[in-house]
Amino acid sequence: MASEKQSSTQTRLVAIRGPEGPNSEQREVSDLERRLAFRTAFIARFIVVREGRRSRAHRAIEEMTWSEDATAEEVLNMFREAFVVNKDRMSVVDKDLQKALKHAKRSVEYFLEQYIGRSTTSFRDALDDYVKSNILLFGLNEELPRSGGWKFSEHLFEVLGADVSDMD
Repeated sequence: MASEKQSSTQTRLVAIRGPEGPNSEQREVSDLERRLAFRTAFIARFIVVREGRRSRAHRAIEEMTWSEDATAEEVLNMFREAFVVNKDRMSVVDKDLQKALKHAKRSVEYFLEQYIGRSTTSFRDALDDYVKSNILLFGLNEELPRSGGWKFSEHLFEVLGADVSDMD
């Protein structure tokens, strides 16, 4: 996606992809918004990459929070430390973390506005957002993807009307 540097180093004019085409709208995106979007893209991909794997470190990660201005790399290091403490096989973990980071670098510009709007400061909120997205994609009456390695909030499913009896 093309972008032009503004006189300020704090913002850049970027083309936001809209329904009318790739350059239907332009607005300034701050460095903070770009950092939020990149972090959100990383976390979203990390959830997907690790959803089929089981680890006690996931329970610690599910309870993590971070500051609004935390970078994707800082959150990656928090996640990695949970796996170290749990004594997981780090070659697999590092591969998954790097895969999520690389995917985020490729996708962040294309989905910039969506990632900015979906930014959170807790992993639990990111998991809830993931569940909501799956329900939007698959509907409540369709079979939702199984949680695998993540423990989703049963309360969220109950509020949304989903059957929680077979989610684990």
